Amino acid sequence: MLIARALAEPGRAAALAVALGLSESTVSRIRNERIDDVLMFLAHLGLKVVPADYQCVDQKTFAAFQVLWEKAMRQTSAAKLIFEDAD
Repeated sequence: MLIARALAEPGRAAALAVALGLSESTVSRIRNERIDDVLMFLAHLGLKVVPADYQCVDQKTFAAFQVLWEKAMRQTSAAKLIFEDAD
């Protein structure tokens, strides 16, 4: 689970506690006892947790990219993808 991994990083839980103005034990208690509730809360709001460096696009934009990618893949060969001068 992405959240569990993030909280397992050294110093991450302590930094979160400071940022939220909570004790480390409260952060630990939330992680151990309430994380499922927090995730369900977000899910029912229509939200999901992704790494901060991800860039999200709406479904219509993704579908357009997928169509373009599929068209490009049909117009080329595996050799052309691997070797620039293959013909």
